[in-house]
Amino acid sequence: MNINKDQGPDKAEWGQGEGNYLHRQMIGPEASPPSPGPFQAPPPKKRKLFWPLFLAVLLTASLTFVLTASAGYLFYGDAIRASMGSRPGQTTDPSQPKDPEAVKDGFTLTFTDEEGLEEALDKFKTVYNLLQDNYYQAFNDAQMIDKMTEGLVNQMGSPYTFYLTPEYHETVEDSMKGEYYGIGAIVMRDRDGSYIVNDLIPGGPAEATGLFVGDIFVKVDGRDVSQFEELGELAAFVRGEEGSQVTLVVFRPVENREVTLRITRQKVTNVSVRYRILDQGVGYIHMTEFSDHAAENFEDALLDLMNQGAQHFVIDLRNNGGGYAHECINMLDVLLPPVTVATIQGREGGQAYEDEWKTRTAALVPDEMSFVILLNQYSASASELFAGALRDLGRAVIVGEQSFGKGVGTMMWQLPDKSAVQITGFEYFLPKGESIDEIGLTPDYKVELSAEVEVKAPNQRTLEEDTQLQKALELLKPKVG
Repeated sequence: MNINKDQGPDKAEWGQGEGNYLHRQMIGPEASPPSPGPFQAPPPKKRKLFWPLFLAVLLTASLTFVLTASAGYLFYGDAIRASMGSRPGQTTDPSQPKDPEAVKDGFTLTFTDEEGLEEALDKFKTVYNLLQDNYYQAFNDAQMIDKMTEGLVNQMGSPYTFYLTPEYHETVEDSMKGEYYGIGAIVMRDRDGSYIVNDLIPGGPAEATGLFVGDIFVKVDGRDVSQFEELGELAAFVRGEEGSQVTLVVFRPVENREVTLRITRQKVTNVSVRYRILDQGVGYIHMTEFSDHAAENFEDALLDLMNQGAQHFVIDLRNNGGGYAHECINMLDVLLPPVTVATIQGREGGQAYEDEWKTRTAALVPDEMSFVILLNQYSASASELFAGALRDLGRAVIVGEQSFGKGVGTMMWQLPDKSAVQITGFEYFLPKGESIDEIGLTPDYKVELSAEVEVKAPNQRTLEEDTQLQKALELLKPKVG
C-alpha cells in the first residue's frame, strides 16, 4: 500500500532547524494553444534540472482528522510546571545546583498573549489531573505529554496538519522512494474519512488479486478501518513481510456489495512515469505521482517520444494525488520558458511571507506544441498545480472531471525520535491568481467514464472504453502536421 501524498507529507531539501530538529518544506479559464504547425527541429537533447529542492506540496490526497483530548499542553508552560513539577525543555548549566521541583530537561515555553491565559491554564490543569487520575488506563507523564503533542497538532483545523509517528513517517518516506513491501495499491483518505483505492501498481499483487480503483476499505485482517486514526497507520498495518498475506474487506460501489480479498505481500516498485506513442504524431505520458526522480523520468519520456515523432502530447494525471513540488516545477521547466507558475502566501518563523515559484531555463519543446491534460476527482495538489499553470499560460487544455482541490502546501519537521510534524504553511495561486483549494480545476471538456471503466486503473483501460483519452486524441489529431 502506498500513501497518497497530498495528504501526504511531501519532500524538499533537508536542513538544520532550531535546536535538534530537522526541518523541511513540502508542496484557470480555457486558453487557446498556439497555432499548430509542422514540427521540424533537431533531435532534442536532455538537460540538467535547475529548480532547487525547495518547496513541495501533499498530498493527498489523503486526509487525517485525528482528534485527541488535552491538546493544550504546549501552550501552558509555567502552569504545567506548577501542576506536574516539571518545566518543559529548559536547558541548564550542569555545574549549577538543580532544584528538582523546578528544572527538567528540554526547553521553556513562552506565552505572549495575556487575555484569557490564566483561565485557559486553570482549565488545562483541571483536565490534565482529571485524565491522569480517572482515565481507566494509567499513563505516565511522558506518555501524557506525547498524547497532548499529537492532539495539539491534529486540532489546528487543517486536514493537512498532523502528527506522524516514527512508523508512519518511515512508511511515507519508503513510499516516495518507489519501493516497499506491500500489496501495490495507492490509497487516499477522502473528505468524509473513507480510505479509497485510487490507483493500482501495474503487475502488483492487488491488481492481480482483483482489487478495484474506487474500492473502499472496510476491514484489514479483521480490524475495522474506523480504528485507524490516520492513513499512515492503515498503510503500516497493510504492509508486512514479503510472502505474508493480508485479508481485506472492501466495499465496491460499482457492485453495491462487500468483497473479501486475500492478498500476498510482495516487493512493489512504483514506476511513476509510463509512456508510449498514442497515435501518429501524438505522445502519451502517464504520471502516477510526483515522487523522487519523476521530473527526470518525465523529461526522458518526453524526449524519447519526440525522437519517435511526437508533435503534441496527452499528459495523464488521473488518480495522481500529487507529491513533491520541486519535481512538478522541474517538469514545468521542461515545457515552459522562464515564467512565474505560482505565487505563494504563507507564514514561517512567526512572519508572513510571499514568494514565487518560477521556471528558470528555456523550454525543450517548440512553441507550437500543444498539450491535453487528463484529470479526475483523484487528481490533487501537484497535479492541479501542473495542469492549472499550463492552462493559465495558454499551453494546455484539460479534459475529464473536476479535480480534488488542494491548493495549500505543507512543511515537514522531523523530530529527534524520528517522528514528524506536518504543518500547513502556505497557499499557492495559479498564474492568473486563482486559488483552487477546496474547489479544484474545472475541465475545459467535461467527459465522464462509465462506472465499469472507472474502476479500472488508467493503464488497464483500452482506448475504445476510455472516452476521456478518446477526447484528448480528438483534440490533438487535427494539429499534427
